This record gives sequence, C-alpha cells and structure tokens, in this order.
Amino acid sequence: MRELLALTTIDGSTTGLSSTGTAAFGSTWVRTQSATSLSYFIGHNIIQPIFGLVGLAFFVLAVYAGVLWMTAQGDSKKVDKAKDILVSATVGLVIIVASYVLTNAILSAVTSGTVT
Repeated sequence: MRELLALTTIDGSTTGLSSTGTAAFGSTWVRTQSATSLSYFIGHNIIQPIFGLVGLAFFVLAVYAGVLWMTAQGDSKKVDKAKDILVSATVGLVIIVASYVLTNAILSAVTSGTVT
C-alpha cells in the first residue's frame, strides 16, 4: 500500500511543471507572499469566499429570472419583473467586480510605488 501511495504523489519537480512555469513566466510565477502574511490571509480567507457567494447569488438570481420569464405565459408584468431581476443582478455583479479591480489597482500602486 505504501508503494502505491508513493507512486501517486505528484510534485512540481517530478512532473516538470516547475521548470515549465519558470520557462514560460520567469521566476515571478511563483507565489511571492507567504501563507502567513495578512494580505494573503485576507485575500484567501475573506475575499475569495465573498466572491464565491456573489457568484452564487448571481447564478441563483439569473436562474430564478429565467424560470420566471419562461413561466410568464405572456404576462407582461412577470416578463418585466424577470428582466428587472436580470438587469439588477448584472449591474450588481459589474459594480462588485469593478470595485474589486479598482481597489486592487489602487492598493497595488500604493504598496509598490508604481502605477500598473
């Protein structure tokens, strides 16, 4: 059993992925922040789950609006409600993603001293 486990271990150095990443992107492709830094903790444990929930909420709203639209049976009020839900969900998603991009760009410029 141990021999089987030893054979199934995948490592970047044994598969050639490390050398491929370095050849393609240089030495900067490796994560530069340690798992103990505050920015890594916030990004990994707070921001990523929030974006997951935002994506899930958008998906649920889009499906709900689609079902509402399909079952409207010609009722213009239900169709308008479905359109409003889709537009509102899309605008909300765009606002959240744009705010993340803007905040990330500003924080990167402030912390690195250069504008990207």
